[in-house]
Amino acid sequence: MKNYSHLLSVIIPFYNDERYIIDCLKSLFCQIDQDVQVVLVDDGSGDNSNHLVAGFLSANPDIQVKFTHQHNQGISIARNVGLQQATGKFIVFLDADDLLSKNYYGVIKPVLNADEDDLIDFNYQRFTDTPPEAAIDEIAHRVPYDFASGGLACLRPLFKRSMWHLWNRVYRRTLLGEDSFEPGRRYEDVIFAPFQYLKTQKIAHLNNSLYYYRDNAFGITRNIKKSDIDDMHFAMNKMIAYVQAHSNDPLIRQLAAGMLLNCFNEIKNMTKAVYGFYRYDLAIKRDLKIAARICQGSGIPAKKVMQMRFPEVDTCLSALRLAFKKTKRAQATSSR
Repeated sequence: MKNYSHLLSVIIPFYNDERYIIDCLKSLFCQIDQDVQVVLVDDGSGDNSNHLVAGFLSANPDIQVKFTHQHNQGISIARNVGLQQATGKFIVFLDADDLLSKNYYGVIKPVLNADEDDLIDFNYQRFTDTPPEAAIDEIAHRVPYDFASGGLACLRPLFKRSMWHLWNRVYRRTLLGEDSFEPGRRYEDVIFAPFQYLKTQKIAHLNNSLYYYRDNAFGITRNIKKSDIDDMHFAMNKMIAYVQAHSNDPLIRQLAAGMLLNCFNEIKNMTKAVYGFYRYDLAIKRDLKIAARICQGSGIPAKKVMQMRFPEVDTCLSALRLAFKKTKRAQATSSR
C-alpha cells in the first residue's frame, strides 16, 4: 500500500487572477495544517497574480506548497500538472476566484481520517461581491449514498441534476488512477467528474456548505466560445461510448440519460449564444439521435427526446423565430 506524504492535496490552477487569488489563498491558508499540501500552478499569467502569489507564500512559509509555472496551456493541462505533483491521499480542486468556508477543513478532515469514502461531495453557495457567512461550530453531516438498498439507482438524482463541478468534491487519489483532464477542453468537469461516480460505491455526501462560488462575469459560462460546443459534444460522446460498453446494464442507461439531457441542453444554449439559433453540425445531429435512443423510456420528458431525435426540426423552428424577431425589429426601426 502506498504511503502518502499528506492527507490532502489542494490543487489551485490560476491564470491572470490578480483580482481574486490572494483572497482565495487566505481563505485556505487560515485553516489548514501540515497534513495539507497546496499545489499552485501558474498557467502563464501575464498580469500581477504570479508576483502576488509569490509574496503571499513568502509570508506563509510554514504551509506545504508546490508552486509551478508553465507557459499558458489551458486549465485542463494546468490541472493535470497539479495532479502529477500532488502527494495527498485525497485530492480537491479550488478555483482561484472562489473562496472556502472557514469550516472547510475542519469539517472535511475527520471524514478523511475515518477513511471510509473514495468520493465525497458537499454543498456550495454562490456569491457576487460579499461571501456568505459560515456557520458557527459546524460539524460534518455525512450521508452515505445508499448502494446497499438501491444499487446504482441511488445515483439517479445526482445524474439528473448533472451538476459536475470539480471543486465541491473530494477524490481519493487511487480512485482517480491514471485519469486526467482532456487537453484544450474548457468544460473539463463534465468530461471528468461523472465517470468517477461509476468507479466506486464508497461515496458520501456532506450536507454542509463548504465552498463559495464567485459568480464571475469573466467566467466561462458567461463567455461562450464556438469551441465550447465541441467540448460539450465531446462529453456527450464519452457518455454514449460508456453506455455502449455497458449495453447489458439498464441502470447505466438510466443514469446516462440524465447527463445526456444536460449535455443536450447545454449544447442548445451554446449554439444559440454563438449563432442566435439552435444550430447543430452533422456529427452532433448524428450523436443526438443516438442519445435520444438511450434516453427513450428512461424518464426523460418526451419533448426533449423528440428534440434530440429530430434536431433538424429544432434548428428550423429556432431559425424561423430568429428571422421573425429580426423582421419585427427592422419594422420597428423603420417606423420611427
